[in-house]
Amino acid sequence: MKIKEKKFFLPITNSLQLTANRHYPAEWETQRATWLSWPHNEKEWGKKRIEKIKKFYIELVNKILEFQDVNLIIPNEEFLEETCCSMSQQKKYKLKKIIIPNNDIWIRDYGPFFMETGDGKKKKPVLIDFEFNAWGGKFSPWNLDNNIPKEMAFYLGCEIESYPIIMEGGSLEFSGDGLILTTEQCLLNKNRNPDLSKNEIENILKSVFNTEEIIWLKRGLEGDHTDGHIDDVARFVGPGKILICKSNDKKDNNYEHLNESIEYLKKWIHPKKGYKLEVIELPVPDRIEIKNERLPNSYANFIFVNGGVIIPTFNCLADKKALQTFKKVFPDRKIAGIDCSLLIEEGGGLHCMTKQELLI
Repeated sequence: MKIKEKKFFLPITNSLQLTANRHYPAEWETQRATWLSWPHNEKEWGKKRIEKIKKFYIELVNKILEFQDVNLIIPNEEFLEETCCSMSQQKKYKLKKIIIPNNDIWIRDYGPFFMETGDGKKKKPVLIDFEFNAWGGKFSPWNLDNNIPKEMAFYLGCEIESYPIIMEGGSLEFSGDGLILTTEQCLLNKNRNPDLSKNEIENILKSVFNTEEIIWLKRGLEGDHTDGHIDDVARFVGPGKILICKSNDKKDNNYEHLNESIEYLKKWIHPKKGYKLEVIELPVPDRIEIKNERLPNSYANFIFVNGGVIIPTFNCLADKKALQTFKKVFPDRKIAGIDCSLLIEEGGGLHCMTKQELLI
């Protein structure tokens, strides 16, 4: 079967016809499944840690299966047995294993964006495919990961749109009703799209995602190898509602820019609709370092599942306050925590390693 692929070229805004029936759902909307990639890259994880991270994956997959289906990408047939033996049997929700060669686990960034097009009963999914260069060429190889969106489109039998710019899933946050939240540090970094201006990038995003406004924060967390992904800093948790990290430690290098971002968001007013955002502050966990290098551990790197929210924890006193914050924000959802102290050693979190597939 040949996938139906639409390839776009720069300038994208001249070749893409905007339609009112083009929508990128918010992550709290109903999902069909969560996608993950099974860990196998010993070069990045090391032989000892990779066995530990596999155990973490088993725990996480089983936790997600309490809420919805999981689609697990594995690189080849050799990994079928270890994943089959490891996962507990679930009656209501299913674990599907799909063989697709890949480089590493961070499917949030190299995986496709699941959009919907059409009206009423004619709605259908379309996958959005951007280029991936491993966060500015930092971690090679990435050729297999860059091909994942097309492989997923083939597996799902979905139409796919391919765009010739570098863009990672963790760098964009969507409100579901016309807003995108991002950082200048990441999207304007010269190791991504050096020939595109801020205005050009903004116009491309508005065109591709049929979005009204882009909200730009200055930067991400200290120690973030992704050059400032927004999903470690601030997340939409409802229409016009943002959860953002706040540091109370003036000696913390994140203190100034996080508090500046909070004030900026509190003052932000929609230029067309005139409403203000509801800004909810989220504590930051205790500092974690490896070889004197700070890691970007953050409670903002959580994931939505149907009827629940799964939160990263880090074995520190701030965990309790963070979980209490999420319970207040989501009183009708089950809040589940999972220890991500090992996962953050590779610089990522729950949101980084997962991708939601919408239900149409």
